[in-house]
Amino acid sequence: MLSTFLYHKGKPLEMNISRAQMFHALQEKEALLWVDFEDPTEFETDALIEIFNFHDLAIEDCISDISQPKVDDYEEYLFLVTHTVSLKPENELVATELDVFLGKNFVVTFHKTPVRSIEQVRESVQKKPEAFLGRGSDLLMHAILDQLVDSYSPVLEQYDQRIDTLEEAMFNTHSKDFLEMVVQAKRDIFQLRRIVAPQRDTINYLTRTPTAFIKPKHVIYFRDIYDHLFQVYGMIESFHEMVPSILQVYYSHSSHTLNESIKRMTVMATLTMPTVMIASIYGMNFQFMPELDWRYGYFLSLGLMAIVSLGMLVWMKFKKWI
Repeated sequence: MLSTFLYHKGKPLEMNISRAQMFHALQEKEALLWVDFEDPTEFETDALIEIFNFHDLAIEDCISDISQPKVDDYEEYLFLVTHTVSLKPENELVATELDVFLGKNFVVTFHKTPVRSIEQVRESVQKKPEAFLGRGSDLLMHAILDQLVDSYSPVLEQYDQRIDTLEEAMFNTHSKDFLEMVVQAKRDIFQLRRIVAPQRDTINYLTRTPTAFIKPKHVIYFRDIYDHLFQVYGMIESFHEMVPSILQVYYSHSSHTLNESIKRMTVMATLTMPTVMIASIYGMNFQFMPELDWRYGYFLSLGLMAIVSLGMLVWMKFKKWI
């Protein structure tokens, strides 16, 4: 799907314009063109070359979905690779690549699946075109990146709650289920960390490297995005440290529980050893044995078993073994 927005100062917003109109708009310095490619067809993707004449490597990065955020300066435009994240209903983390081309009078966005930040900016542009398209292409890209970074907050809140749940369930859950939840959370947090860290460096590049596509007075807006990303990365780092701590405490608790179980079994086995020994002695089939024909031999053997076991139990208590 191809969405186009063409804005001239003092004129109504034009939408869904033709390729010829897009080509002419690029020649107008006072116009601002935003073209959004959402899961484009091969014919629509050809517009990246036919109309905008983007570099082959940049187009290849769009189509192939590279994994790392980055920024490339092609002299006539900037090319950014960014990522947004979301959670599926089954709490599966999904990262979506969003590619952005920034020129002096155009912005081109490319993504293969719907991106909530793009949808929000599209809605805002239709309501207030002057506020989003009337101040230059760099502030339009800022609005897109700002919404993209804001999309991290709900995901981080979900993982914050998930970690709290893991801490509460640490001592009263089945080991297999708990370990699966912890490993999944650890894997997702690692993926978040791998996305946000280079993305933070990408935004930092925009704030520190002079470029013809971002006005000096607008750099402060991108610094605000960087500060937000810095906070996001700090939260992810704290999650990254907490999950191994939860695993360590869980393993310690499991080891302690196992030791307590072994300790109880050892005590039970030790207490039954005298009774087994006495019973085995009196169970031998010899003809001449003391107390064999004694009337009270049976009760004596039972009493002896009880006294020896009780004595050992008292001795273990005295030694503070149990």
